[in-house]
Amino acid sequence: MNLAARDLRRHLGRFLGTAAGLGLLFAVVIAMQGIYAGLIDDATILTRTLDADLWIVQRGTLGPFAEASRLDPSLEARAAAVPGVARSRAYTYQIIQRGVGASQYRLALVGLAWPEDRGDTIPLVAGHELAQPHGEIVVDASLGLPIGETLELAGERYRIVGLTRNALTSSGEAVAFLSVRDSQLVASELPDEAIQTERQRTLDRLRQTDLGRAQPGLEDLPLDSRWRAPALPAPNINAVLVNVVAPYRLDEVRRVVAGWGDVTVFSTGEQRDLLLQGVVQKAKLQIGLFTVILTLTAAVIVMMVIYNMMLEKTHDIAVLKLMGAPSSRLIALVFQQAWLLGALAYGIAVGLGALIHPSFPRRVVLTPEIQWGAPVVVLVLASLASILGVVHATRVDAGRVLEG
Repeated sequence: MNLAARDLRRHLGRFLGTAAGLGLLFAVVIAMQGIYAGLIDDATILTRTLDADLWIVQRGTLGPFAEASRLDPSLEARAAAVPGVARSRAYTYQIIQRGVGASQYRLALVGLAWPEDRGDTIPLVAGHELAQPHGEIVVDASLGLPIGETLELAGERYRIVGLTRNALTSSGEAVAFLSVRDSQLVASELPDEAIQTERQRTLDRLRQTDLGRAQPGLEDLPLDSRWRAPALPAPNINAVLVNVVAPYRLDEVRRVVAGWGDVTVFSTGEQRDLLLQGVVQKAKLQIGLFTVILTLTAAVIVMMVIYNMMLEKTHDIAVLKLMGAPSSRLIALVFQQAWLLGALAYGIAVGLGALIHPSFPRRVVLTPEIQWGAPVVVLVLASLASILGVVHATRVDAGRVLEG
């Protein structure tokens, strides 16, 4: 007699209900692991997509992702002059929030050093890379905007010419790619009143100088919207991306750049580690803690369910013992019950996940480790949770059959 099959026939509704409850719990555990995997992939996608060997950032900072970094644009030419450098590119990064109609969206604007970098390393699912230095933008498909749609940024209209997929930040914002010049234009956007206030402050500072008092005619310049002070520096960039001629030149180039007093240089692997240790470290610990709690909860539930099932079968177990059934068979029957329950629960979790994961606000990535590891964990969990039921089954006295 197979107790697992017998119990399934006699109490099908209760068995399926218990499996469904456990399936929901397992679905949450799997989803949390998938969210964490998606978080890791989103946080590091830019370091992979931009295809750089070295990242040059402001000295003393961990930029451009983990911390703000500001560099003079001339650093791009300095890096290009280092022996062994095949290409150097300016790079900017900023988060903005804008509205399209009644909806609000957040974007991570990535500036590309056009024409050296047109976005040819970006995996596009539709459209093309940047074809001109102004007025074009490539966005992630999660933004929900089609090719040809326009975005208004800093008073300018940018036409979407390409769509990429899964280009997200660690916070879930869609990434948009445009030229460095356009990204600097967006970053320097100010309201009209702020511009007027700044012009008035410039005029006040001019009046306090000897030059302003000696030449009152200069007072008309700060109030002219077409005038720009020639001494003002160019807008800062956030990093310089460097590609070396050959891998064996990497250490040589890095040693030269690291000797400059105004910059810090990181490899792509180090940038990835900075992101994981800084940006997503707390999320990793929080998700890990919830996963452990839910796993222990699932183990306790399975243990109590199996134990209660064994209590209900005390008379059946006593009959089997009276008929001479060995303890090994009784133990196998308990494990069969637990494995069947775990298999049904896991199947429900997988089916439920396939339905609801696409609608999650954060991307759920089921890596091969999760896909292969989850059923193993469920099997081990069901086996360990069966121990209490096994102990009860082995301790049942055959004389209990006479109790009626």
